[in-house]
Amino acid sequence: MKTRTAKDSHAGLTGIMSEISMLVSDTPYLERSRKRPQDFTRKRKLIFKELMLLILNQTRCSTQCALERFFDRIRRPEVFMRQQSFSDARNKIKWEAFREIFTHCVKYVYSDRHRWNTWHGYTVMAVDGSKIQLPSDPELLAAFGGMGPDATTPTAQASFLFDVLNDMIVDARIAPVSTNERTLAKQHLEALQELPAIGRRLLVFDRGYPSAELIDAVLASGCDFLFRVRTKYNVKMDALPQGIHDFTLVGDKGGIVQAKVIKLLLDSGETETLVTSLRDKRMGVEAFKALYFLRWGVETKIRELKHSLEAENFSGRTVDTIFQDFFVSAFLSDAVAVAAHEAQPAVDIVTADHENKYSYLGICFTKVTTRCSI
Repeated sequence: MKTRTAKDSHAGLTGIMSEISMLVSDTPYLERSRKRPQDFTRKRKLIFKELMLLILNQTRCSTQCALERFFDRIRRPEVFMRQQSFSDARNKIKWEAFREIFTHCVKYVYSDRHRWNTWHGYTVMAVDGSKIQLPSDPELLAAFGGMGPDATTPTAQASFLFDVLNDMIVDARIAPVSTNERTLAKQHLEALQELPAIGRRLLVFDRGYPSAELIDAVLASGCDFLFRVRTKYNVKMDALPQGIHDFTLVGDKGGIVQAKVIKLLLDSGETETLVTSLRDKRMGVEAFKALYFLRWGVETKIRELKHSLEAENFSGRTVDTIFQDFFVSAFLSDAVAVAAHEAQPAVDIVTADHENKYSYLGICFTKVTTRCSI
C-alpha cells in the first residue's frame, strides 16, 4: 500500500477553505448560482459570499442562534438579521451552487494525487446507497416520494462513491426514493470522468448492484470492478468450487468480458462469491477477501453522515434546501477527512510508543465541527 507522508500537505484543509472562499467571491460563480439576474445586486446585511459561508458553517443550533454567532464571528455583532430574512436570501440560491462547492473541493484535493493511499496501485472506491428520511412536508413527499405505512413519510434515495482508503466522498447523489441504485451508480461513473487523473481506479459493489449493463458501464469508464453476487445471479458461478476461476461474462450488448470468480468460505460458514475484472495472478483468495472487506468503509461513512454530521437534520422544508444541506454535509465530511489526514502524522508521533490496537484517526472519527474561514 502506498502511504502519504507528512510533507504531502498541498491540498490540506487551509488550502481547501482558501479555494472555497475564492470560489464564492467569484462574480461568474455568483451569476450561475443565483436564481434571477436581479438577486444579490443590492447591498444587504449579508452579501452573497457571507451568506454562502454562513450556510457552509453548518450548525445544528437554531437558525437565529447561528445567525447571531456568525455576525459575531465576522465582527459585526451590531447587525441583527431575522430567520425569515435569512430564509428569503437563501431561497435565491440554486442548490447546484452547493454541489459545485463539493465537486470543487474534491477536484482540488485529488489534484495532489501523490498523497493518497492505494491498493496495489489502485484507488479503491466503493458504491453504496441509503434511504434518507426528510422532514414531514407535502412538497417533499410529492418531490421525493414516501415510505412507511401508506408511503406517507418523505424519503430520498442517496448514493455515494467513496474512496475507502482515503476517507473521501468522491461523488454524492440524492434523488426520489424510487430511483434505482444502479442508475445513481452510473451517474457516479460520469462524475468520475471529470476528476483529475488519479491512476488506476477500482470500484467495489455489494450484492444489489451486479448487472450486465453496469459491468459494461464500469469498463467503458476505464475502471475495474469487484462485485459481490447473490446466489442464482449466475448458475454457472454457483456451481464452481472454492478458489479462483477464470470466467467469461456476456455484456449487456453481447460483448465478452474476461473476468475472475472468487469463491470463498466465510467464518459464518456461508460461501461468498466475488467477480472481478482484475486478472493479476499474484492476487489470491485472501487478497480479494481483504479487498471486498474494504467496502465496509462506505457504510461507516454513511453512518457518520447521518449521526456525527446529522445529515438527516435538515434546516428547511423545501426541495432546494434538502439538496443544499445534502451537499453541504458531503463537503464538510470531506473537509473533516482532510483535517484528519493532516493530523495523522502528529498523532502517530504521540502514540508511537503506545501499543494501541486502534488508531485515533483514520476511517472513523468522533464528532468534529469544521469552520470555514472568511
